[in-house]
Amino acid sequence: MTIRSTDLTLVRGDHPAPIPQVRGQWALPLTDGANALALDAPPRPDVRVGPPPVRLRAVEDEDLAARGARLVQAVLEVQAGTRPLGQLARVLRTDVHDQLQRRLTLLARTRRPRPTPPPRARVASARAYQPHPDAAEISVRVVQDGRSRAVAARIEYDRERREPTWVCTAFCWS
Repeated sequence: MTIRSTDLTLVRGDHPAPIPQVRGQWALPLTDGANALALDAPPRPDVRVGPPPVRLRAVEDEDLAARGARLVQAVLEVQAGTRPLGQLARVLRTDVHDQLQRRLTLLARTRRPRPTPPPRARVASARAYQPHPDAAEISVRVVQDGRSRAVAARIEYDRERREPTWVCTAFCWS
């Protein structure tokens, strides 16, 4: 198709830029480059999905952090075979006890006899946060043979027992 000079007609109107007129096509206003992108988007609504964030407070007296560190150290001793799992039955909820029993069974299947026992795991640091007064979430850093691992536990104060005490309701290894 060849365009002849007579096919285009410039018409000036309200637009600052000239609008070309082409036969058989819609005439669109010409814009210079920066103005072509000047489109103001409507403001985005402030929508938050999900539950409101939980406010955690650090435990000032460090009692729960120390309690959590002792619990994790006891679980490490059970895993190493130096403490029987039955000693922790009072402070572990039934499902956590069963989960730990399954873990010990798997470890027993995969371990080979060694001439020397593996290096002892120890708790390096512990932190405790309380989402509410009857529950605490404990995060512990465990060191064994120069390597660090994270362990998390949730303990809840069980008032329905004959002797109310803190009970581990969740346990997670990294």
